[in-house]
Amino acid sequence: MGTIELLAPLITSKTRMKLLTRFFLNHSVDGYLQGLSKELDENTNSIRVELNRLEKAGLLASKTTGRRKLYSVNTSHPLTSDLTSIVRKVSGIDALVERVTANLPSLEQVWVCGDLAKGLPSEYIEAILIGVGLDRSYIKRLTDKAQSLSGKTITVKVEEIELNGVKKGLLVWQKVDKQ
Repeated sequence: MGTIELLAPLITSKTRMKLLTRFFLNHSVDGYLQGLSKELDENTNSIRVELNRLEKAGLLASKTTGRRKLYSVNTSHPLTSDLTSIVRKVSGIDALVERVTANLPSLEQVWVCGDLAKGLPSEYIEAILIGVGLDRSYIKRLTDKAQSLSGKTITVKVEEIELNGVKKGLLVWQKVDKQ
């Protein structure tokens, strides 16, 4: 079950739900009216109405560059972290992160790639795990469990590279050294 279906009883506008997913899965992704309309396959008027509502509520911020208005997450809004958590939970990212990070002590980072990293709804979770000496067969069993919990197809790539090696993706978890 995808993000939109899980939150449909709470958020009745599909366009609003698509925009919340688009912005709150990855805060670093911003967007213009026309681009969002194409990405989300919605008409520009529906997108404009919902962008105005989200901006008026303070969830989105905007700035004008030339003739375009660029929208982004208002990270200082008190509900930003809560909305991010909700969207990530229903997208399946949290199920993957919880399963994998709790059971792999040598894991250093988890990256999400593909449509979810762009803030777009997807039935797939593409992830890259970075660490040293990671047991690939164990990771397969963990991701199978996360897949059954999330209802999404999960593909995982395991990398043993330096931490700055991944460029295109959304960093969703990083090991913090406890001193």
